[in-house]
Amino acid sequence: MKIYFSELCLLGNNVFSNVDQMIAAGADGIELMMDGPGWDRFDVRMDEFARELHSRKAVYSVHTPVWDINLTSENHFVRQAAIQSLQYSIELSAKLGAEHVVVHPGFCMSSCFDKETAKERAREALWELLDFNKDYGMKLLVENVGDKNTSLFTQEEYAAFLDEFPPEAGYLVDVGHACLNGWDIPALLFAVKDRLLAVHLHDNDGISDQHLPMHQGVIPWEPVFSVLQSARPDLHLVLEYRNGTPLPQLAQDAAALGNLVSPRGETVSDL
Repeated sequence: MKIYFSELCLLGNNVFSNVDQMIAAGADGIELMMDGPGWDRFDVRMDEFARELHSRKAVYSVHTPVWDINLTSENHFVRQAAIQSLQYSIELSAKLGAEHVVVHPGFCMSSCFDKETAKERAREALWELLDFNKDYGMKLLVENVGDKNTSLFTQEEYAAFLDEFPPEAGYLVDVGHACLNGWDIPALLFAVKDRLLAVHLHDNDGISDQHLPMHQGVIPWEPVFSVLQSARPDLHLVLEYRNGTPLPQLAQDAAALGNLVSPRGETVSDL
C-alpha cells in the first residue's frame, strides 16, 4: 500500500512548491488537487506541469477539479463544462503517469431536483469519460461524495454503481463522506473490495465535511483499519486533510498508517 498526501492541505499555494514540501515531508505519493489559482488554465499549461512535476520524480495521483464542478448539474452548460474539465484532467494525468484519477459523480443540490435523473446523468457522464479515456488508459475512480441531502446514492446504490462498467472504472471510498451519510464504513469497504483501489482518510464531527486528521472527529477508526489490513496490497491510502493542516501532522499519521503494511507485526491498536 502507498500512503499519499493530498495537496488539499496546501490548497491555494504554488503547485510545484506544494509538491516539494510534501516530498520533503516523506509522502510515498502525492494526490494533486486541481483547484485554486495554481491550477487555473491547466489545460493550456500541460507541458509546463508535465515537465515540472516529472522533474520531481514523485509518484502522483490526480483529483479532478471539485469547486463549481457538478457532472449532474441541472444546467446543461455546467454539465458540459464539467465533462471538459475532467477530460483535460485525464489527459494531464496520462502525461504524468498518474496511478489513478478521482472522479466525483455529482451532487443533487436541492430537494426539488430528481435524484433518479441525477443518477442517470452520472452514468452517462462516466460512460463518456471512459470512452474518452480509451486513448489514455487511466484508472478512473468514482468517489462517494455529498452528505445526506446532496449525495446521489444510498450505500447500497453506490456499492452497485460500477456493476455495469468496465474494469477501467474503480472505487475510491471517502471515509469522511461515508460518515456524513451515516453509512457502515467497514461494510462498505468490504462490499466494494474487488474494485476498491483507493481510500480517502479524514475525520469530521458527523455533521459537516471538515476534513480533520484521523482521530480528531467521531469516526471509529479501529474497524476501518481492520478491513484495510485485509485489503488488496496495491491499495492507495490518501490523507486528505483540510487546507492549513501542518505537514508534520500528515507525516505523523502516515507513519502510524505504515503499521498496516509493516512486516514487523504491529496491530491496529498501535495506531
